[in-house]
Amino acid sequence: MAGKVTLSHKIEYVLTRLTGFFLSVLPLRCALACGALLGRIAWSLGVRGKVSRINISTAFPEKTSREVDRIGSSSYANSGRFMVEFIRQGRMGRKYFEKYITVEKTDALEKTLKHTTGIIGLTFHFGNWEYYGASNVFLGKDISFLVGRQRNSLVDGYINRLRSSQGPRLLTRDVSMRGIIRIARQGGIVCWLSDQSAGRNGLVVDFFGKPASTPRGAAAFSVKLNMPITCGFMIREKGPYQRFVVKEFLMPDRNLPKHEAEVELTQRYTKVLEGMIKEYPELYWWSHRRWKKTTDLY
Repeated sequence: MAGKVTLSHKIEYVLTRLTGFFLSVLPLRCALACGALLGRIAWSLGVRGKVSRINISTAFPEKTSREVDRIGSSSYANSGRFMVEFIRQGRMGRKYFEKYITVEKTDALEKTLKHTTGIIGLTFHFGNWEYYGASNVFLGKDISFLVGRQRNSLVDGYINRLRSSQGPRLLTRDVSMRGIIRIARQGGIVCWLSDQSAGRNGLVVDFFGKPASTPRGAAAFSVKLNMPITCGFMIREKGPYQRFVVKEFLMPDRNLPKHEAEVELTQRYTKVLEGMIKEYPELYWWSHRRWKKTTDLY
């Protein structure tokens, strides 16, 4: 149930819409440049900079402070470009996809396209994660995206209209398990993000050499329903040009007890993410306190 809309919520909504309008009317490359600049300014002002620096240094202890700063600044610039693309998502239809998105042909993608029953499609706070669902739609898959609720119901509605503009269906996190199971059994892909700290309710796995609480949901559904997990990424190459990659097609180990199978599968997909971050550290969003319940880093 949506909370009460306050004056501050209305002001936030108006500012969000005005920003969205401004970035939508600019030429694409100009808008992306503005987004990158705003991201770098946010980094220079220290917006969640302390947490980001801790995370980057933890993942890459061999990096100098200058290198950490370069990765952080580039990450914020990428996030600025991502926000521009997200705001313009209603205009990013099939023609945009065909012009700017290259689909990398992998074994995992081939298995995904041929699979006729349900799949759990994982993406992460990497590159343009919001366009992952739309890209799957353009490849002919039936997509549902599991989303959380924003405190501001006006902004929440606006964001979700953008998310669903290219065809993905949205499922709130309080939707019944029965609904997710129904979609999965109909052959759809249920997508969600799975790289934030899940607190005491998560599964603890290794992430860059340190224990990290990780959301249990993906592995729990996979083990319960014997559903494959795919790991998808949008890799920015230059400007608006990006590469859509499905890296893995993972099946749960049916020989392990339920809990062990969930942990083992969670560790496998977390290692896939870790490998991508090592290759493209500037495309990861570093501001989450990823190890907040399992270490004393913060």
